[in-house]
Amino acid sequence: MNNITRFVTSLAFCCALVCQAATGDDKDQDETARTSEERRSDVLGAHCLTLPAPIVRWDNSIPLGNGLTGGLLWGEKNNLKLSLDRGDLWDERTKTDFDPTQRTFATFMECYKNKDRETWDRVFLAANRSIKWTKIPGGRLEITLPESLQCESFHLDFEKAMAKVTFSDGTRAGAFFSANDPIALLRLPKGAAFKLVRPKSINLLGYPAPEFSDSDNEVAYTQKTTESFNYAVAVQWKEIDGQALAIIAIANSNESDNPLALARQRIAEGFEAGWDTLYAAHIKWWKEFYNTSSVTIPLPRLQHHYNLVKYFYGAASRAHAKPMPLQGVWTADADTLPPWRGDYHNDLNTQMSYVAWQAAGLVDPGMAYVNFYWDTLPQFRKYAKEFFGVDGAMVPGVMTLGGQVMGGWLQYCFQPTAGLWNGHAAYRHWKVTGDEKFLAERAYPWLAEVAGTVFSLCREEDGVVKLPYSASPEWDNDKWSAFLEPNSNFDQALLLWSAAALEEMATALGKTEDAEKWSALKAKLAPLKFDEKTGALLVGEGVPFNHSHRHFSHTLAIHPLGILNVDQSAEAREAVRASVRQILDQSHRGWTGYSFTWAASLAARAGFPDDALRHLVDFERAFVARNGFHLNGDQTWTIMPKQRRRGSRAFTLEGNFLFMDAIHEMVMQSFDGKVRIFPTMPESWKDAEFRDLRAEGGFRVSAKRVGGATTEVEIAATCDGVLKLRDPFAGYKAKWSIKHEREGDYLLFDLKAGDVVIGTRH
Repeated sequence: MNNITRFVTSLAFCCALVCQAATGDDKDQDETARTSEERRSDVLGAHCLTLPAPIVRWDNSIPLGNGLTGGLLWGEKNNLKLSLDRGDLWDERTKTDFDPTQRTFATFMECYKNKDRETWDRVFLAANRSIKWTKIPGGRLEITLPESLQCESFHLDFEKAMAKVTFSDGTRAGAFFSANDPIALLRLPKGAAFKLVRPKSINLLGYPAPEFSDSDNEVAYTQKTTESFNYAVAVQWKEIDGQALAIIAIANSNESDNPLALARQRIAEGFEAGWDTLYAAHIKWWKEFYNTSSVTIPLPRLQHHYNLVKYFYGAASRAHAKPMPLQGVWTADADTLPPWRGDYHNDLNTQMSYVAWQAAGLVDPGMAYVNFYWDTLPQFRKYAKEFFGVDGAMVPGVMTLGGQVMGGWLQYCFQPTAGLWNGHAAYRHWKVTGDEKFLAERAYPWLAEVAGTVFSLCREEDGVVKLPYSASPEWDNDKWSAFLEPNSNFDQALLLWSAAALEEMATALGKTEDAEKWSALKAKLAPLKFDEKTGALLVGEGVPFNHSHRHFSHTLAIHPLGILNVDQSAEAREAVRASVRQILDQSHRGWTGYSFTWAASLAARAGFPDDALRHLVDFERAFVARNGFHLNGDQTWTIMPKQRRRGSRAFTLEGNFLFMDAIHEMVMQSFDGKVRIFPTMPESWKDAEFRDLRAEGGFRVSAKRVGGATTEVEIAATCDGVLKLRDPFAGYKAKWSIKHEREGDYLLFDLKAGDVVIGTRH
């Protein structure tokens, strides 16, 4: 470890142990004025978040949610605010200011080939600007308490998903979003007054004025949109045992013709059940979720952020609800529409937001993502037919909740291979669970249809399959030079991976003809392209990754796909390391927040432990708000002093989940049919431990590291199969509970479901 890394690591460790009074927020200035140590010394405990009052920004608040509804708790003095959201509140009006029949792939390709900027702007870019589709924020509940009650601190318990506010006289308020019911509950001191505020940002959408309903114990409003969709937000309260119990519900017209009546019904059922009953059920769900697996590392600040991100999964994503768009269930409460309209970006954001759940075993949040892309197949088929003119299914690069194509840089919002990357999550779920029913009914049919459609667009030249056009998100933005000679390494990696994965899946299902078809297609795909001078992956033919850029799309084969990895050969090892080294050694000028955590995952795959650690420390120190939300810009203005987005507070979640993924990649790697325990550990991480991480083959893996070496391993098989484990005790004598064979550096265990392999170092 070099001296700089030692200093940064030591500083991160020490700062986590220091608890000092924070200065709070400045209403009119970014928190960049505060040092990173001041901002993050607010954190108290590995499994909780404590922030001193005041909190005057929505994006510094305490995040609460149950996957369907979300809330941000903040405030100052005797005033509390709860910014409300619900994941399926979307404006997807059918009437548009452009003729959708003009937007076709044929027109798109003609513009590209002829460099026809006039048609390009008129048919595509102007249409994108005219689209009003957006995520809609739910509203804000404002609570005024007696003046004697002044907010002192806000606290969030991750394991219980419970928020508390402590006041100057020692009394407390509590809040939770029920894990089992579509309501939120608040318990407040006596004398609270309630006001429901409709976001000013909704005025930008041309809706009619809301219909408010106020009474002695209720505030509510119903909002009609420009078409048939409408929704209602309702809050009711009662005085019980000297406290005010308030219950909140949001409903929409997709659930009921009378959303307000449905919201009131849910509130009534909540009052009937009562706080204690609902909280007990809520606690039970969250304890089971939060303790599904665990990772213990020696840096408290990184440990805290890992635990916080696990909480984010449970709060923002659940199988019964829609998956997370850019901001999850925490749409910006800033009197403007959410950044990028809160859309689903399928050129990184959705995929990387759902990159870490499989290893952690967080199936409930993860299945929201998998289920959504299955349920949206009808719209994907419509898109394939209307835009590309082919039968099958295609996934837009940028889309609404309903799967409609949104605006953006056209090379990427219409990129044919976007859906293949989405399909990787379903493939991984099958690999780590061994769920044959899921494979047969969901994973294989979905990926086969989407991949088959992508391949149907391809042409064959001299026996090699090529796409009609190619790009590499988000290389060269929206310039003509963003079009690359087919196929870019991004596209090629997805084609190579999907053909191999479908061959593997078809074989597992006994679909011999299908397996042969995918194998034949794979044989017609060219290999990845490398720079002859550096040995690193190219962006595309003749295009090296020669300047700092935020999106490492050209390295998709390394991470997350794993089809190029250090175990394959000496040549592959050098290619991986050269590609990752090229990214790490360039300046950070072109990076954004998520770049640091993706770089950490790539460094872990390449075997660069100190680089992985350095980028995680930099991310946690400079690219998160007080509450841990990933912010695009450097909030300290020290990591990237010359970068134009250095102070940007644009909030998206993928950087957080990539952080969790990078930790997983450092302590356990599972791809290419192999399991590697503590593969990329920094020298300073002498002691570490993880429990019940999920590995390919249906294995639950636990391990302990003491004094810089692995001491214990326990692996439980959930289905029949061969465990191929890189020897975790290399160089030491070990005792194993089950006999095995050796194949080079790997140990092979032939296991049945229920078998448990225990290894100890001697």
